[in-house]
Amino acid sequence: MGVALRVENVSKQYRIYERPGDRLKETLTRGRLRRHREFWALSDVGFEIERGATVGIVGPNGCGKSTLLQIIAGTLEPTHGDVWHEGRIAALLELGAGFDPEFTGVENVYMNAALMGLSRRETDALFPEVERFAEIGPFIRQPVKTYSSGMYVRLAFAIAASVEPDILIVDEALAVGDAVFQHRCLRRIKELQERGATVLFVSHDAAAVRALCTRAILLNAGRVVADGRPPDVLNRYQKIIMEREEAYEAGALAAAGEAGEARATDDESLAPLRSTYRHGDGSAEVVGAELADAARRRVEIVETGEALTLRVRARFQRETIEPVIGFLIRDRHGIHTYGTNTKEQQLAFGTVGRGEVLEVSFAFDCWLGVDQYSISFAVHSREGQAYDWLDGALFFRVTSLGLTEGIANLNASATARRLTGAHGAAAEDESKADTRQESVTHG
Repeated sequence: MGVALRVENVSKQYRIYERPGDRLKETLTRGRLRRHREFWALSDVGFEIERGATVGIVGPNGCGKSTLLQIIAGTLEPTHGDVWHEGRIAALLELGAGFDPEFTGVENVYMNAALMGLSRRETDALFPEVERFAEIGPFIRQPVKTYSSGMYVRLAFAIAASVEPDILIVDEALAVGDAVFQHRCLRRIKELQERGATVLFVSHDAAAVRALCTRAILLNAGRVVADGRPPDVLNRYQKIIMEREEAYEAGALAAAGEAGEARATDDESLAPLRSTYRHGDGSAEVVGAELADAARRRVEIVETGEALTLRVRARFQRETIEPVIGFLIRDRHGIHTYGTNTKEQQLAFGTVGRGEVLEVSFAFDCWLGVDQYSISFAVHSREGQAYDWLDGALFFRVTSLGLTEGIANLNASATARRLTGAHGAAAEDESKADTRQESVTHG
């Protein structure tokens, strides 16, 4: 299909000064007295994007995503490297970029359109569509400095998406808009995809990246660390996030002198656990757990409905009669979405001796809604006395290629009857559509 965008060994360096006066001292000595340290926001980043592709760029905060997009859009010069592109670029970068706050919305529309190469006559023809899409009413004729963040984004996206760009760049800005506007923007992006436009899409929303993108690029510390299928790259991204969270928790625990919260395992195949809260009388200890897919690969991002296995291992510190091992899944709001245990599953262990280790595998189909979830684990007596309870020990995210709403995906199917024919006669033709993964019909 041909290459629409090529990034060749792009690097971006910033000079960091400890004090404002250091810059002046360095300038007056013509650089002989060095008062700065170098920070490389990007280091030798390179890739090619085919015409018509939609590529998601993901990575933790501070990894260089926005810097890269600004260089591609032409609003920032690289220290080294080159960017080549074919066709018109429309960029929706950080909030309000490219707007003059003293100008009205109308004036900013015409100014931005002119920067993209449109004539006054072309902008006149385009303006009604921009005004309709932005849907900010009379505020479009008010100074932009009076706008809310949502109004900024509405107008900026309306301009960027309405000029029929060959390459559209969107940098996380859609997160500011309300749900209705976000759906409208995603629909517009899909229309541009169908017309053959190339889309660069930066987002922390894994579901949006999986739904929109055919390819994903992961940046970390200014370098490309993964480039490929969105599910594979997003799993790598989630691991980086979890490693950073574990490092933060380890630092917090060390500062608090609570090193006992991090427990080792007897088997490296199960991850050692940390927790947001832990209690119990110590009769048993949860020493490891993992969430795995059907191929027994550890996962942090799963598709709704995917077959999963949750393995948990517990070591017993004293002889225990009929212990119970279970788990509880909560969404990001703390709402209980599902939980079960060995007692409910009719698994009995009898008497477990001191030093014994039990491993339990729970297999289930993950028909949860799109969200971020935590898993808590517990070992307790049949009467409910807690031996070991860990809150927030594992985290995972559920995504979906189709639109789903709510905390659960009920995997609904739909049937319909045509009760009135084309000429008023009764007709009982029935049609049935299975919407298990492709779509959901809302009544």
